[in-house]
Amino acid sequence: MKKKMLTLVLALLMLGQTVLVGCSEGTENAETTAAPTASGEIVAEEAVVEETEITRENTPDDLPELDYNGANMMVLARTKAWFTGEMFVEELNGEVVNDAVYDRDLSVEERLNVVIDYTLNDSTNTLINNNVTAGNDEFQLHVGSAVDTVQYGVNGNYYNLLGEYPEYLNLDQPWWSQYYTKQSSIMGCAFFATGDLFTSLTKLSFVMYANMQMLEDYGFGSPYELVREGTWTFDTMMDMASQVYLDANGNGAKDQNDVFGYSMGGEIGLDVYWSAFDLTICQKDENDVPTFGVDIDKMSSVIEKLYPHYMDNQAVFTPANNGDAEQDVIAQMLADDRMMFSPLRIMHTEQIREMESDYALLPLPKWDENQQNYYTFVHDQYSIGGIPVSVNDPSMVSAVMEAMAAESYRYVTPAYYDLVLNGKYIRDPDTAEMLDIAMDGINIDFGWIHTYSLNSCSQNLLRHVLYTNKSNSFTSVYAKGEKAYKKVMDRLIEKIEKIKDDH
Repeated sequence: MKKKMLTLVLALLMLGQTVLVGCSEGTENAETTAAPTASGEIVAEEAVVEETEITRENTPDDLPELDYNGANMMVLARTKAWFTGEMFVEELNGEVVNDAVYDRDLSVEERLNVVIDYTLNDSTNTLINNNVTAGNDEFQLHVGSAVDTVQYGVNGNYYNLLGEYPEYLNLDQPWWSQYYTKQSSIMGCAFFATGDLFTSLTKLSFVMYANMQMLEDYGFGSPYELVREGTWTFDTMMDMASQVYLDANGNGAKDQNDVFGYSMGGEIGLDVYWSAFDLTICQKDENDVPTFGVDIDKMSSVIEKLYPHYMDNQAVFTPANNGDAEQDVIAQMLADDRMMFSPLRIMHTEQIREMESDYALLPLPKWDENQQNYYTFVHDQYSIGGIPVSVNDPSMVSAVMEAMAAESYRYVTPAYYDLVLNGKYIRDPDTAEMLDIAMDGINIDFGWIHTYSLNSCSQNLLRHVLYTNKSNSFTSVYAKGEKAYKKVMDRLIEKIEKIKDDH
């Protein structure tokens, strides 16, 4: 595989882990040589060999030598534009991420003597479910949607990646998100993993975009020092944003042609506060058993703080669109110097790459200064990988999966993060530092991961109160659903108990 040079210190996104490129964890080796003295006596002399620097490129995995005699491994993945080139590329084309993915697969094929093939289809869950039902070993690795696919794991369609059969997977390695594994597991069962194998984990992470030209025009200082000092809070940001509004088209009504300080978004834009403010839906005990653990007092305080901005603040824009369309509208407003702050996914750097004004990517602001860290929300369509129970040789699949993830850690993530983001879109070293801080704080609650198995609890709480009800009362909404949420949680635990009993 062609060696690629890393250019910056990386923060590894995977949902709460940080690995520094070039960190000194080398091993100092010494060997003894013999040197004659003037009298001819042989005296032992110690020669010190320079310690080997452990970098991202040479971080070792613990796979043994394996040879699968040209066995085929079929990967089933999605076709949506967000995921193009994440798993499969046809050929080398000179584009850094494309070529890194191509080289990754070639390296793994040569190392393990396997052939990696791909089937791309946006009905992946249905295909796997049909194969499992029929007992067909057609697809060996399923790469699916974090929010949609995970519910099929708790229905028994996938091997437990913490179990004995995927023996070569080591989810403690830096290329896997230990945070995701810890949050998604139930009673020691984790059916999916995510990490460097999937660039969508980075692309779909939310950061706070800041139009630096607007900050200068309105007389505000740089927010970088606020972040470094730990004082970049929602209130601090809104103190600035609330001073920015201009009826640019003079029609007397707020619309997307005006100039705003902030956008909270319609639906997706509200989701970020679960992570940013470190809100929890579920808790887990020492036996990895989950329960609903909503902090009602804090949730009520959050709603009360967001409500006046969401409903009445002239400087805050709420688009008529919702879902992905709302994000595209807001990103364009930022690029056109009509939006000073807004939480958007990292992939929107591609949409605004031609904007003339400088922009920054900041971590999402804290709830208050007492909050220890900055936390990052990831849009729930990021990719996760699992091994269907209809696979005859999960051991081989786990080896290929581990090798692919390790090579992605060494080469694909740096290609996307360093060479594309820092080299192509982001325009100053301060923003690169801010992005590192944001990626070190990925924070996704168990209730978000398993939301479709839990009555869509994550969407039905914060979104439902503000976006649907236009209300500032959290307690009444939660009280209506609490009993049902606890009942579906009990069912979820029963499903896992049955899976454990069957194995």
